[in-house]
Amino acid sequence: MTSPINASAQIAALIRSQVASLRKPPGTATGSKSNTKQGKLQQERDIAGLIAQRVLVIDPDDPQRERKAFRIFLESVLLAELGGDLINDPAFYQMVEDVQQQMESDPGLASTISQAARLLLASQKNKK
Repeated sequence: MTSPINASAQIAALIRSQVASLRKPPGTATGSKSNTKQGKLQQERDIAGLIAQRVLVIDPDDPQRERKAFRIFLESVLLAELGGDLINDPAFYQMVEDVQQQMESDPGLASTISQAARLLLASQKNKK
């Protein structure tokens, strides 16, 4: 069985790989390996911090709390991969909604999404 941590990491990796395959032509190099690894690690920390801040403000009594937490996660990963300039594009948020609905319509993936959302929310309880 997949742990919730592995589940959210797998979802993020899947999203990143799909987006990367759409953005980069095959064989495109982006700098040295050490710089790329270091930059990627810092970007992941920045994304994690942003997600944590945004999830923290979701109302604990909100019946859509899990869905909103995963949406924050999904938006953050997609913005990191596609570029932060999309934050002001209403079409981006419609795309995120469409992607989330599609993911939720797959029963196996919906279960993994729910696990990831619970993990995001549980980690925020410890920070309050």
